[in-house]
Amino acid sequence: MTTPAHSTRTVNLEGAARAAIAGGVPLALLIALGMPGYAAFAMFAGFTAIFGATEPYRQRAVTTGVAAALQTVCMLAGIGVALLGHPLWLQAVGLVVVLVVAVCTLTVLQTIPAQPIFPVFAFVVSALVPLRPSDVPTVLLVIVGSVAWAWLVAMSGVVLRRAFHPRAPHRFRPLGATKHRTLDVLRTPAFRETVALNVVGSLVAGSVAVAIPGLGHPYWAVIAVVSTLPALRQRHTVRRAWQRVIGTVGGTVVAVGILLLEPGVWRIVVIAVVGQFFAEIFVARHYAVTLLFLTPLALAVSWLSLPEAPPLLALDRIAQTVLGALVSVALLVVGRAVERRRGRPLGATSAIPTV
Repeated sequence: MTTPAHSTRTVNLEGAARAAIAGGVPLALLIALGMPGYAAFAMFAGFTAIFGATEPYRQRAVTTGVAAALQTVCMLAGIGVALLGHPLWLQAVGLVVVLVVAVCTLTVLQTIPAQPIFPVFAFVVSALVPLRPSDVPTVLLVIVGSVAWAWLVAMSGVVLRRAFHPRAPHRFRPLGATKHRTLDVLRTPAFRETVALNVVGSLVAGSVAVAIPGLGHPYWAVIAVVSTLPALRQRHTVRRAWQRVIGTVGGTVVAVGILLLEPGVWRIVVIAVVGQFFAEIFVARHYAVTLLFLTPLALAVSWLSLPEAPPLLALDRIAQTVLGALVSVALLVVGRAVERRRGRPLGATSAIPTV
């Protein structure tokens, strides 16, 4: 059967709706209960529904379940660091462990997204949220409940497709083939080099960010690195780094403009839902446009847990993103030079044009 020219299969409406509902419902519930300080945990749990979006449902159940466990463990690790006073050395050690575990897990699962941005984001922000030991049971309930909800939302297509696919098949995107997964990839030199690039890039960017006087939020430089460096067997150009800078600057301007208007918490819920929805719509089409929606979402929801002056937030966000992008580009250029000298690909920099 011919797919109509304007079929919704050409636009990821299904995945966008899942992502928005997975994060939006727990966030709205927290706001209704007067608990906005836990909003960041609901957001990170909601990202679970993004993983395995095109996989057959039998395999997606595993992918999303593993992603849920990964997000949960990373948030709990961050909470542990926060309860210990979030010393810088412990944040660095935790970051390395999270990077190694996340890259291993996502590489074996062959997920999209393949970069460890969401596990790293979950860890670094959770490590900074001010919590008391008495808050831990509530936070655990929020995290477990939110990831369980995100898993159910991710799997909801099983019911929807059985009910509506026979009558309107053009409304659903075709599912991908079942992936063949193996642990053998973890034993390859290319994989080890990919891990090393992420670890080195993150530590360098984070160290430089901490050393710059007057700037805060060094974790944004780390996030810029892990979201820009290509995963194993992926092909990216340094254009992605510049798209990240452009999209982040634009999204930050939008976010700060919104926060300066002092929106109520319910308006932030709307911003989060709309931002997540359109970020998923554009993520496969244009990375910079995706960040125009994702950046206000991340800043607005994080602001509920870590409130601060919007202009300072904007300065830090833009400066740290530029720093992380520059570190990523430098690593790609150095990696390409190493490839030329030794005559074979170097992990994640394989086949990546540097101009």
